[in-house]
Amino acid sequence: MTHFKFNLLCSAVSLPLLLLCQIQPGAAQEAAVNLDPITVEETKTDPNSEVAVSSEDIERENPKDLKQLFQDDPAFAVAGGSVASQKFYLHGIDQSKLNVQIDGAQQKSNVWHHNGNIIINPQLLKAVKVESAVSPADAGPGALGGTVKFETKDVVDLILPGKTYGGFLSSSFDTNSETYNVTGAGYGMHNGFEALGILTREEGQDYTNGGGLEEPGTATDLVSGLAKLAYESPDGHRLQLSQEYVQDKGFRRLRPNLGFINPFFNYNEARRYTTTFRYLTTKPTDYYNPELLFYYNRNELDRPGGFYPRPSGDFNSRTASVGGKVQNTFGFGMGSLTAGLDFDTTSVDVERFYFPNDVSEEATNVGAYLQARLRPIEPLFISTGIRLDHQSYDAVDGQNLDNSGLSPNISAEYFLTKNVSIFGGYSYNFGGIELAETGFFHARNYTYAADLEPTTAHNFRAGVRLAAYNGFSAEAAYFHTLMENPVAYDFDNAIRINGDDLRSQGVDLALRYDWENAYFSAKYSHADVRYGDRIALPSDYNNGIAMGDLFTFSAAYTFQQYGLTVGASAELALEVDDEALRAEGFYPINGYNLFNAFVEWKPTQFGLENVTLRADARNIFDEEYYSRGSYGKTDMINPVYSPGRSFYLSANVKF
Repeated sequence: MTHFKFNLLCSAVSLPLLLLCQIQPGAAQEAAVNLDPITVEETKTDPNSEVAVSSEDIERENPKDLKQLFQDDPAFAVAGGSVASQKFYLHGIDQSKLNVQIDGAQQKSNVWHHNGNIIINPQLLKAVKVESAVSPADAGPGALGGTVKFETKDVVDLILPGKTYGGFLSSSFDTNSETYNVTGAGYGMHNGFEALGILTREEGQDYTNGGGLEEPGTATDLVSGLAKLAYESPDGHRLQLSQEYVQDKGFRRLRPNLGFINPFFNYNEARRYTTTFRYLTTKPTDYYNPELLFYYNRNELDRPGGFYPRPSGDFNSRTASVGGKVQNTFGFGMGSLTAGLDFDTTSVDVERFYFPNDVSEEATNVGAYLQARLRPIEPLFISTGIRLDHQSYDAVDGQNLDNSGLSPNISAEYFLTKNVSIFGGYSYNFGGIELAETGFFHARNYTYAADLEPTTAHNFRAGVRLAAYNGFSAEAAYFHTLMENPVAYDFDNAIRINGDDLRSQGVDLALRYDWENAYFSAKYSHADVRYGDRIALPSDYNNGIAMGDLFTFSAAYTFQQYGLTVGASAELALEVDDEALRAEGFYPINGYNLFNAFVEWKPTQFGLENVTLRADARNIFDEEYYSRGSYGKTDMINPVYSPGRSFYLSANVKF
């Protein structure tokens, strides 16, 4: 295995370097030549990249939280309950072991395994893009199980055709939780300048699950907003400043991801600030195609003291990151080569109410990378690269842990016909030492093992793809992730140590048919997630969960002459039963069948072209279930069951 890794490393290093050398130094002095737009688009595509959630998906599904955002993709699982407890898993791998970004800003908010790590408002999103398992070098550091990129909306995504300014106003009501949502936006563009502002207010009550019982501590109290300013010169130089803010607050269960097991509640207030500045060019040349990004990201969780009689749940935590990247993409006859540097410094502060002192940590990562995207012959696309990362970790116990590592990758796609291709890829990823779960510090003082090793991962993904053949598209892929030395805890001695290997392997299948005014989609994902020599358990905090078999189906049909669209979706999960669950006191993880439907009307025949009225029926058959990412059932703990039947009524007007 070592010999194989060495050969792969040499290949991944040598190819981008060889291509860089082939770009003649004198060529930069020649007149700039504009790239063919088609070639530019192709060089940004990797065989294992996909748009997991498109802008069309968001508009069609009308999601109100993270769970509904990913409801049509069975590769994702999202913990149920309130917004405060929702976190996501890709193929059963916890999001803390993924490279997660919002508008390019790294999200490192591993606060407490009982809380969600990212609060996000789907109304602000344009798309979610994923590099499943295998990530390119320029995706960024820490992509142990893949990369997930959230992208927020721009003016061009919202403004009506032919307009230079506009806005929208939307409102909605959820009958189950009696939750109101009001969103307003204004935006415009003039002489290269762009401005956008969106503000959302959402408030409601605790929802009722499919068994007819109220789920305490799940009421929504959300404020979110997005502001963007941009300028693009006639020469294509584009500057953009973005600010996003999200706040959720309310009385939550002491452990928001668990069912009601005691009468204690905490007041929770979670906030996220994400600020980004980006420069790029919309008119690249062969030798000038830069991207400059700087960001500041801050996650806060306040759980004030005085609500619980012992140090188990009361703390305030702050996680702040400053980072960015500088890169340039060089174009040449066979493709492109991206070269760049990136950095991230994340500091953590925990205010502890039951100790005389507070605690803090800091981790800095600096990386350099090369990624080549090549088409040596017309049917073959190759993406290969390498990144070098150095991490310096100032731990809570005073230790300084320095580690460095290389992360090579190689992927290829070969087109057997115009529409049918086979693809595959492998990456070896250096992840450094994962930031600590800061919520643990509220109750005890922790030390770090002197021999703590950085986490690394082997990723492989391969399959076959059918692209847009007479309305049909399909994909079948096998994936395998093996993570070595994930960080764990020796709770008896309060020490951070290396845990057992974490592995996820399985298959993804997808089939879709589109015609002029309708579509049908079916997807299936099977992930066998193992921690050490057993299935992953709900108590394997921040590592993985048991996924098993999940199916999703969706369809919609538009009666164009009436402006009426009807659609339906289903999510089916099979039971997961394993002796390791029973050995640790967990019941089998229940399967469930979830069905939704909607009707949407755009009354264009009455001259109301920009008005949309919609009604969603969710969990139509009032299924009592808990989502696959939620904590499982034991003799002492009930899961947080997801909402029962609800009707979601909404109206939107653009101007």
